[in-house]
Amino acid sequence: MKGKRLAVLTSYGIVLSLLLSASSPGTGIILNSAEHEVYPFGKYDPPIQLHIARPVDQTWTYPGGDSIEDNIWYREYRSLLGIEIEHDWTALPGEYSRKLNVLIALGSLPEMFSVSAGQLKQLADADQLEDLTAVYERFASGRTKKLQLGDGGAALASATFNGKLLAIPIVNAPIYEANLLWVRTDWLDKLGLPEPKTLEEVFAIADAFTGQDPDGNNQQDTFGLAINNYLYGGIASVTGFFNAYHAYPQTWIKDGNGQVMYGSIQPEMKSALGKLQEMYRSGQLDREFGVKDSDQVVEDIAANKLGMTFGANWNPYVFLDAVRLNPGMEWKPYAVPSVDGVPAKASVGFSASGYVVVRKGYQHPEAVVKMLNLHEEVVHGSRRGEGEFITVEEAGGRINTSRLSFVQSGVSNEDVAESLSLLREAIRNEDGSLLKDALTETDKYGPTLDYLTTGNMDNWAVAHQYFGFETTMDHYSGDRLLMTAFGGQTPTMTEKWAMLDRLEKETFTKIIMGAVSIDEFDRFVKDWNRLGGKAILEEINEPYGGE
Repeated sequence: MKGKRLAVLTSYGIVLSLLLSASSPGTGIILNSAEHEVYPFGKYDPPIQLHIARPVDQTWTYPGGDSIEDNIWYREYRSLLGIEIEHDWTALPGEYSRKLNVLIALGSLPEMFSVSAGQLKQLADADQLEDLTAVYERFASGRTKKLQLGDGGAALASATFNGKLLAIPIVNAPIYEANLLWVRTDWLDKLGLPEPKTLEEVFAIADAFTGQDPDGNNQQDTFGLAINNYLYGGIASVTGFFNAYHAYPQTWIKDGNGQVMYGSIQPEMKSALGKLQEMYRSGQLDREFGVKDSDQVVEDIAANKLGMTFGANWNPYVFLDAVRLNPGMEWKPYAVPSVDGVPAKASVGFSASGYVVVRKGYQHPEAVVKMLNLHEEVVHGSRRGEGEFITVEEAGGRINTSRLSFVQSGVSNEDVAESLSLLREAIRNEDGSLLKDALTETDKYGPTLDYLTTGNMDNWAVAHQYFGFETTMDHYSGDRLLMTAFGGQTPTMTEKWAMLDRLEKETFTKIIMGAVSIDEFDRFVKDWNRLGGKAILEEINEPYGGE
């Protein structure tokens, strides 16, 4: 099993052989539609028709005269590549998945369509997908291959079954999910507290924010740490708190032997839950957190009730209304300290958020690779200046056109790290030209520099997200970013996961609130395994999917 996976990753690790310098991507080489010349942007002549299915949100808007059937991306497919898109069907996102499941069972599939990890596994098992291994190697541009490998090959490996690449993964950058510790530094200054460098100092801050009246209203109405009733997510999450204990909730992690384990059932979780229970008992957590979602937590932040929270780098946008309502309020991001001094890792999700597949037997499977090449060149490459493929301003509003691209992918952790390093250098040197090679976050340069030089509060949130980027760059690169080891879906997960997820959150909430003993965690672990968790782990650790 390990040998097969290593072979897959090795093959993708040596693929940067096709260079875009062969010809301008804006000028397609004309190919006879029956020929398979190796060129990333070769144009079919005569054009080919490609029948697809895709989810379409009813809230999408289009520039005047455009539609889902006729838009800037579809016109570019036709003019540059000779690919004419025909919709077999479209559906709202939720309905799309249900309808596709029915058609998978019936074996009635379009030529190209998007799927989830579970649907990919089902189609692979049923041998209903075209093998894309050869066409990817031959037709993917150098830029496409570099971006697809930016996660070390994990996304491509998850789309590979028994040595065959059966899907194009939609690569993303889970580095954005890393929980940071956000603290109200105006409260630190008021109470004469040091910035947190250790976990003990975090606990001391939580205690002081609870008991020393940091809002100055002479009432005992503030709490040391914010938590939402979902427990996880990007706002008021406990994920960062658990990471401080080297615990990784809702994350598939590997043991020393390479076997996948589930982070939420490991012993480190029990220690972290015990401390949260202690903090709740002492009043450092809101007594009503169990019924407050993230929106209600944000309202409490604006009402001066909370001074510390774990959350994503984009939390300043959440704080912005509170900052405007409370002059002098200031937040700063910190790396999460650890319980024992060993640097804490940030647990994040998988690098593939979905997949695009080709029905087995379709005559032109390379078309999916060419469409991906076009997306990468327009969004991340030499054509980035053609902004109409991303956003169109019309009638005083902004219309998102990038989502109309059918075969697309984002950037990986590696690409984000490179871009953020360039952004930092540009800001430090006040030189926007240093951003020329950045693939993302270039729009943060002007507003951040303006805030740093003028204090313009209109750019407070943008600048503070950048401060979050800096904290992430300095503390969560390399092996300190713990990406979940499994991004697929096993048969038992399909059937049992909703119940197991509910069991986890209900049990953890009861433990934190003291409704049950901390020893209830041990019962939870046994129940989790008995009710399907053990079977899921066995399925993951078998020669499963790309393993």
